[in-house]
Amino acid sequence: MRSICVKALCLLLAWFVVGAQAAAPQRLVSLTPHITELLFSIGAGPQVIATDDASDWPASVKQLPHVANYQSINLERLLALRPDLVLVWSGYQQLMVHQLQALDIPVLVVDSRRLQDLPRDLRQLGEATGHSARAEALALQVEADFQRLKQQYQHRKPVRLLYQLWSPPLTTVAEGSWIQDAIAWCGGDNPFASSPAPYPQISEEAVLLQQPELIISAQDAQSLQRWQQWPELPAVAHQQLKLSQPDRLQRLTLRTVAGIEELCQLIDQAR
Repeated sequence: MRSICVKALCLLLAWFVVGAQAAAPQRLVSLTPHITELLFSIGAGPQVIATDDASDWPASVKQLPHVANYQSINLERLLALRPDLVLVWSGYQQLMVHQLQALDIPVLVVDSRRLQDLPRDLRQLGEATGHSARAEALALQVEADFQRLKQQYQHRKPVRLLYQLWSPPLTTVAEGSWIQDAIAWCGGDNPFASSPAPYPQISEEAVLLQQPELIISAQDAQSLQRWQQWPELPAVAHQQLKLSQPDRLQRLTLRTVAGIEELCQLIDQAR
């Protein structure tokens, strides 16, 4: 009798595990590049059947159908794919969320806003897609990397800098953005950090007034040439006009750790 009960218990546990795995959605649509990248990082890549136009990492993503751009969704194409779950970013996609919910499409909203949200995002996506173990391991590694970087750089001599996110219009970062979090962790002094918006538009005059020692552009070398007309700027006088790799910092993914390290090194060199 005991042997029969043990076998029955094993069968019940096996059924539960199989049932739990089957419950994980198998037809995922990601509408944001950083969510797409995180899904592949945790092992959910084979479940992704479509993305937005901007998702391009890893390279295999480019072969998937596109059902949205930054501002809108092709609802007809999305419905034809019969997704189990659509994943969106809370930052700028609330209208998309409302459209999807009105059609009774399952939606998961990922609220990525600050650097410390990355481990939580990994765990949330892992739980939602059936990859909790892999996601937990990555989240713990990210937490350790973040702590290491903060301890290594944030107490060093501050360097006044401008992070040129985009131009034109001339746009930088402030509190409420994870790029500003990274600047602070690296010991950078962003004079525009207290701006009311996380991505404020500023004037050249405001930059000249602040006299940055370092200007970092997330665009290209041409975007830095504008500052050469003001040789009195410390960043120009000391040849501290630098480029960063934008996807590493502008998308909150595992590559963000490398992006922070690059940013910290640029700031360290300017010291």
